[in-house]
Amino acid sequence: MGSQVVKSVPVSEIVDFEPELELFRDMLVDLSERCLMFIQAPGGRGKTCLLRLMRRRCEEEGIPCCWVDFRGESYDNPHLTLAREICDQLGLVPRHLAEALLPFSPLVTEVSAEVQEVSGSRIITAGGNVIECQQAVMTFSATNENLRQRYVRERLKRAFAADLANLAADKGTAVCFLDHFEDVSDEEESWLLEALLGPVRENELKRVIVVTGGRRWPKIDDWEWEDSTHLINSLPPMSVEHIKVYAKRVQVEISHEEAEFCWRACRGGIPYFMGMVVKNLRAKVEVRP
Repeated sequence: MGSQVVKSVPVSEIVDFEPELELFRDMLVDLSERCLMFIQAPGGRGKTCLLRLMRRRCEEEGIPCCWVDFRGESYDNPHLTLAREICDQLGLVPRHLAEALLPFSPLVTEVSAEVQEVSGSRIITAGGNVIECQQAVMTFSATNENLRQRYVRERLKRAFAADLANLAADKGTAVCFLDHFEDVSDEEESWLLEALLGPVRENELKRVIVVTGGRRWPKIDDWEWEDSTHLINSLPPMSVEHIKVYAKRVQVEISHEEAEFCWRACRGGIPYFMGMVVKNLRAKVEVRP
């Protein structure tokens, strides 16, 4: 190989995700079909990159979407914390969540407090104080002992579903991206299955799409979900020919033997390592007098 500086190119330009992106585009168009997509693949195959491309599609079309990355993030009491994270990112007013929390909120001291419509959704206390629904939900403590009560968890689950359903009905579609699913805790996964994935599968949450990416799918029986879910079991590795095409794209001429060397260097075509290999390809520049 000769010495030449090569521009850095995102991994999204190395890997062809067209089949998966086409599936996602179909999901956005026909919401009467499968509204779930579970993607599992080994590390470095480009799962996060694929989800970002899908999110970009939503942003281009003005579709409300949220992105929850479970890598290094923990959501204790997910029926509150994870629910409000999703609501906040989607930009919805969590009226039903606020109403469900009303009896336990330290911001509300009046017994007769209730949720009313005043220039949008607000909590009105009997004393005349006005508290925004968003404020009531976001400031509620995740360590509140009431959150451990089963009836409170069920109440919050139903409230979250109602808020999300209202948003999807108003906007036409809402999409949730859940990345690094292998890092989801048992408590988080249980809530996701009961409050989000299950209701979408049963068509109880209409016009809501959920895409998960990780080294594993949610803990499901495949045969029970295959009629309602796109179950993607792997993402294809790059071939030597992919590397040659990519090299041409970044204006680097390499031989077949050199492409094979790069393929071995990136552990048999793993896009993540390919990105690092290409970034450093021909990094040694000739110094001319």
